[in-house]
Amino acid sequence: MPKSKEYVSSDSDSDSEVEQVKKKQKTETGEKAISNKKSKKETKVEEPKNDGEDGWDLGGRRYVNVRNFKGKLFVDIREMYMDKDGDLKPSKKGICLNMVQWRKFMSIVEEVDKDVKSKC
Repeated sequence: MPKSKEYVSSDSDSDSEVEQVKKKQKTETGEKAISNKKSKKETKVEEPKNDGEDGWDLGGRRYVNVRNFKGKLFVDIREMYMDKDGDLKPSKKGICLNMVQWRKFMSIVEEVDKDVKSKC
C-alpha cells in the first residue's frame, strides 16, 4: 500500500513538503477552533439551493448532483473550481455514491445528526 507524501521522505524536498503539510494542518485546526468558538446564535445553516444544472449549492463551492452514468444513478457531492473562462468545473475533491451507498447514508443521517448535536 503506497504511503501518502506526509509519511514518505526520500530527500530534503520531501521533508519540506512534510513540514508544509503539517503547517497547513495546524492552520486548519486553528481555524476550526476559532470557528467553534462562535455562539449557537451566530451559527446559521442555510438550506441548499437547487441551481438547475449545477445541482444543490452547499456553499463553499460544494455541490450535490444526481448523475446518470452508464445507465446507473449516482449522488455526487463535489467541490467545484472556476476555470479561466469563469465556468464552474468539478474537482477531484468529492465523493460519488451509488444508490446502495446513498440509501445506507440516508438511513444513518438522523443518528449522525444526533451524535453531532450531543457533541456541540
